[in-house]
Amino acid sequence: MINHPVNPAPVNAQTWTTLECMEQFEVHGFCAPFVEVTRKADGQQGSLQFNGIPRVYHSWEPFG
Repeated sequence: MINHPVNPAPVNAQTWTTLECMEQFEVHGFCAPFVEVTRKADGQQGSLQFNGIPRVYHSWEPFG
């Protein structure tokens, strides 16, 4: 198994584990490498990107 992120997070970017992502976002759908989400804190809809191994979410981008 290759343990190398295909879609690495930018340097110094905020990242989330799967558990952290589930705590902070409501996930609506996946289309690799993107995830459509709503941020629970304020209801802002947007997207995250992720890599597979290890699973790390990053690059929050609000819609609109």
